[in-house]
Amino acid sequence: MVQVLKEQLRRSILSAAEEEFMQHGYAHSSVKRIAQKVGISVGNLYRYYDGKEALFDAVVEPAFHELERLMRNPEPRVQQSEPMLEQIVFALTDLSEACRRPLLILIDGSKGTPREEAVHALYEQMTGNVISHMRAYNAKAGRDVFAEQAAWPVAVAFLQGYFEIIRRHAQREEREAMVRQYVAFWYEGLRAFL
Repeated sequence: MVQVLKEQLRRSILSAAEEEFMQHGYAHSSVKRIAQKVGISVGNLYRYYDGKEALFDAVVEPAFHELERLMRNPEPRVQQSEPMLEQIVFALTDLSEACRRPLLILIDGSKGTPREEAVHALYEQMTGNVISHMRAYNAKAGRDVFAEQAAWPVAVAFLQGYFEIIRRHAQREEREAMVRQYVAFWYEGLRAFL
């Protein structure tokens, strides 16, 4: 019974911390406010978590690991027989469904933490993907149509648009529809060049 209560309190602390980080980001969040939301003392909170950084890590860890997985293995978890557009839509929707709020905290509220570089790493991964498409297009065209320096802003623009969809659409169905439209717009635009 005591163990169950401890686990409930741990979940309550994490929930309050998630809310605090969503509202204020890491830099402006307060362990005192988190403890107050749960109805415990700061000292009692420290029995469960060593401090604000440990709380932050506990909240964003699922999103961070999912981003790492996507960066290491960008292949979506769907049938290869599905069209590429659907594979991309599924992967992006799946990511945002699995850990939407922690992902938003990681994207928007991680300044001042070791995790603030996660989004930059994602930009770099996407830039590599864009470069490979540019090289393929240039090879097909038989000349350098696209300079690789353009890959970074293209990658950042794509991901920022995706992050905006996650911010604005809390419901999976809405988010999936918007991701589908967004990816289709980019995909059709790229196909026009290819």
